[in-house]
Amino acid sequence: MKKKAKIAFGKLDLLRNDQLNNKNKINIGFIGGGPNSFIGYTHRLAARFDNRFEFVAGVFSKDKKKSKEFGKSLGLDPNRCYNDYKIMAKKESSRSDGVQAIGIMTPSGDHYKIAREFIKNNVHIICDKPLTSKVEDALALEKLVNKNKIVFALTHNYSGYPMLREAKKLVEKNKIGKIKVINVEYPQGYTVAVKKKDEKSTLKWRLDKNMCGPSMILAEIGTHAYHLMRYVTGLEVKEVSAEVNSLSDEITVDDNAFMTVRMNNKARGSIWVSSAATGGENGLKIRVYGTKGAVEWLQDDPNILKFTELNSSIQIITRASDAVSDLSIQSSRVAAGHPEGFFEAFANIYTEFADSIQANSKKNKHKLVHPTVNDGVMGIKFIFAAKKSSNLNSKWVKI
Repeated sequence: MKKKAKIAFGKLDLLRNDQLNNKNKINIGFIGGGPNSFIGYTHRLAARFDNRFEFVAGVFSKDKKKSKEFGKSLGLDPNRCYNDYKIMAKKESSRSDGVQAIGIMTPSGDHYKIAREFIKNNVHIICDKPLTSKVEDALALEKLVNKNKIVFALTHNYSGYPMLREAKKLVEKNKIGKIKVINVEYPQGYTVAVKKKDEKSTLKWRLDKNMCGPSMILAEIGTHAYHLMRYVTGLEVKEVSAEVNSLSDEITVDDNAFMTVRMNNKARGSIWVSSAATGGENGLKIRVYGTKGAVEWLQDDPNILKFTELNSSIQIITRASDAVSDLSIQSSRVAAGHPEGFFEAFANIYTEFADSIQANSKKNKHKLVHPTVNDGVMGIKFIFAAKKSSNLNSKWVKI
């Protein structure tokens, strides 16, 4: 019962006694995520979860009045509700209480130019995926981050789930042996009913390759699937053979992708992502098979992990139980038996981002747990390699 008690009381006590101290908060601003934006709401909520950030400024619309009105509805000083990120970067840098970090939740084609303005002023960045819409922008951004030694987190939030992290730890502990086969799938059905006449109003900037990149489906959810494959296994994809296209007669952008991959340990993998899976909601699943065992995790039931040892029955491991690793325990917020999900996983990325910023300011050595700019670069390289393979009739393409 020790670990369960630790979750039920110990961690919550830590938050109450230490993290509620305003002096420890990091001033954060947001670019994007205006009215009716689910991802904007998610970012703001995740930043507040563990009380590590003070929300002080933002750009919520290019329309000055709309940005100010929305910011005021969130409790911000109207003078810190901007309608241009360059103006925000300049004005915030001149304040003694200016932003120390920003969250970016605009289309990926804007990420590099927005981040660049704030990095000049040593402001740390947490950014939506995919990192950019072009490989050259991704590489330039990575170079800037490293040169200025700022903290950069990418919100591949699914890697924040406690039991997904438990899968990672089982792989690291060699509980499943040498990995042989990996399967990731992410079936959604949100474009099935979209008609040609509604494509522009529904998909908006996703139709613009300068904003979205060469493939909508790979940018939207393909990078999530690819990141989970790398995160859980610790392996890298060497080559990809892909078929990426639209199965719809109504829309013009990619809505489905089948990809076969060759890993750097000679394992084989498959990734299927789709918005053309009728009735699909958010069926993200990863399965990893090795010489000694296997793990399986499904986001629809995120608080359990299936673990199978060779020649044994399937075991069901539950979140926050005595059986899980410290990483999984530390990623949990409530006692075993209580549901915990999407917002909490997203908040884990924000809290780890805060940990990295504080370690960075003290020049302390710190193990990065959250996805980084390098993960973003790898994701963009994967998108372009998969699309290139598809254009070459599924020819194998090196990453």
